[in-house]
Amino acid sequence: MAGEKAGNQNDTIKLWRSYNVSSKLLKESLKRTSNLVGEYAEFLIKEHTNGELEPASKKGVDVKGKDKKLYQVKSRKVKQVSSTQLGIIRDWEFDYLTIILFDERGGVLKALQCKEVDVNPKTDGKTYAKRNKHQNGWVITTTKKFLNDDRYTDITKEIEKINTGS
Repeated sequence: MAGEKAGNQNDTIKLWRSYNVSSKLLKESLKRTSNLVGEYAEFLIKEHTNGELEPASKKGVDVKGKDKKLYQVKSRKVKQVSSTQLGIIRDWEFDYLTIILFDERGGVLKALQCKEVDVNPKTDGKTYAKRNKHQNGWVITTTKKFLNDDRYTDITKEIEKINTGS
């Protein structure tokens, strides 16, 4: 549909209803919060690590891997791999920060696994996290430098494979 002209009123109404039914079904399938992009990203990391989802209310950790490592998951839906601000990090008690950037159709543009020590300004002065007092936490912007940092493991292919069911 990208690049196509908007449909008539009936098409718009049908798409709206379809979107809401699909969103409801996805929320019920994930059995989590209404943040569908974030919850789906956590589901993908759970599958990738053969782990378990932590309770949605657990601060700082989203997934516990089979190897008992703790994962914080941040995600965004973007038009292209570019600079975007990730959600707030309020706690650094995880082993890995995992980032997934989705395209507008739900494909995986970029997925990275970062060791906590490589992104946490409390442990490493060469990091990307910036303090945000207003939100009481830390924010990372996915700059080109961040996305190409060789300290991070690119897991895009593995996550896209799970995402496509192949």
